[in-house]
This record gives sequence, structure tokens and C-alpha cells, in this order.
Amino acid sequence: MTVHQLIYVSAAKVSFSEAELASLLLKARENNRRLGVSGLLIHESGSFFQVLEGGEPVVETLFQRIERDRRHERVVVLHRGSRPAASFGDWSMGFVAGDRDELKRVPGFNDFFHSGFSNTNVLNAGTQAVTLAMAFREGRFHQFVDGR
Repeated sequence: MTVHQLIYVSAAKVSFSEAELASLLLKARENNRRLGVSGLLIHESGSFFQVLEGGEPVVETLFQRIERDRRHERVVVLHRGSRPAASFGDWSMGFVAGDRDELKRVPGFNDFFHSGFSNTNVLNAGTQAVTLAMAFREGRFHQFVDGR
């Protein structure tokens, strides 16, 4: 069975605190688990990178709701298409960000900017999502909060 994959970047309108990022992650996980969506969420200095994977109608409806979210702007789709399998199928919503103490206590947190992906299954998949995430890690596609 193929999965629909949508990858986008966006810029937060305001800075998120550690607590707000943790809350965002937990809410995304709960919603995505209920919808049968997997993926990845990366945050760095006001820039978001997200991969959503699942059934096409579900992913596209979820993305429309995300796109309307007033907490971010400059939403740019980097990739939209089908894959033979999910790149992040074992993740309800994996989250990686910079070095943040409060977030380190949230299950699923990965210090991506220092260690990269800790899950070798993800790296071995060699997917476009992994390539784009690594480019984001290197600073490409960042869309910083105004004034930065």
C-alpha cells in the first residue's frame, strides 16, 4: 500500500517557548495517532520543517488545517507525492529541535542538530524526506521569525 507524503517548511510568527513547543508536539502526536498519520517535525529558531505521511485525503485535509494556523506563515511545500512505504512509519510524530532542556524530557525528542537522526532505519531508507531534513539541518529552507 502506498502512502501520501507532504513535506513543507514555514516560519513562526512569534517565538515559541520550550513549553509551547512541547505542547505543540503532544497535541500533534495525539491528533496524528487518531488520524493514522506519521511524520517528522523539526523546529529551529522559528523555522519549522514537517513531513506528514498517510492516506492522501487525510494528509491533505490535515495540511489545509495546518496551513490556516495563524501561529506561522510563509508555508512552502517542498514535496508532495506517493511513496511505497512511510519513511517515518514507526513515529506518530517524531520531533527534533535544538538543544532544549524541557524538550529533552518529551518522549520522541531527538537532538537532531547535534546528532542527526538517531534511528538508523530512517537513515537507511534514503528517502527524499531524509535528504530534505538534512538540508534543513544545514540551514537551507529556514524561514526565520521576523526580525531575525
